Amino acid sequence: MSELFLVRHAQASFGSSNYDQLSELGMRQSEWLGAHFASMRIHFDRLICGDMERHRQTLFGICKNMSLSVDDRVELCGLNEYDFSDLIAAFSDQFPENSRLLESQADRSSKEKHYRLLRDVLSAWGRDEIADVRETWQVFSDRVLGARKQIQALARAGEKVLAVGSGGSNSTFMGQVLRAPTETIFDLNLQSKNTGINRYFYNQTKITLVGFNGVPHLEMPERLKYVTYG
Repeated sequence: MSELFLVRHAQASFGSSNYDQLSELGMRQSEWLGAHFASMRIHFDRLICGDMERHRQTLFGICKNMSLSVDDRVELCGLNEYDFSDLIAAFSDQFPENSRLLESQADRSSKEKHYRLLRDVLSAWGRDEIADVRETWQVFSDRVLGARKQIQALARAGEKVLAVGSGGSNSTFMGQVLRAPTETIFDLNLQSKNTGINRYFYNQTKITLVGFNGVPHLEMPERLKYVTYG
């Protein structure tokens, strides 16, 4: 069996003009994770990430403290996030009186209100109730499934594989493995920690979840305040 460490990207830049880049804290989170792997003498035989900038930056930060070259990484667009800005814009056009939408519009700096709105948006998306979106829930799910099949196809006995994706893609990946309902996948998505690790054992025909949302590199008194979700 191979072992997959599927990591959510580190903290991105919420509220900035370009969300798709790590914050200063995000860079530290990724480097701390790499230092943790090094301290545990974990070596990765294969590196995989989505092709978003925050995925690459997270992978680079992890590998910085592990003496690993990222030159041979495999980039899979199936690990990319759904376009939450597109979903929210389409939802806003269709449901302008939604109470959580109005709350978020009144306080655009509030992460709490943003994620409450996002939960409503995801539920509507999963029920195929939002028109004119670039990517339907089914298309997104199929994209993630394609990435999982590609990862499994590369399986080599005894290998350890590090992959970096997003909260939505990683939770969908896990939900498919567990055959979880769509609403459960969205619940897991919003609980996904930055640099949280989902671990799997797998081969070309079978995959099993053995760990969810672990942040051992942050579970110490002086770093608990640096556990983030966005």
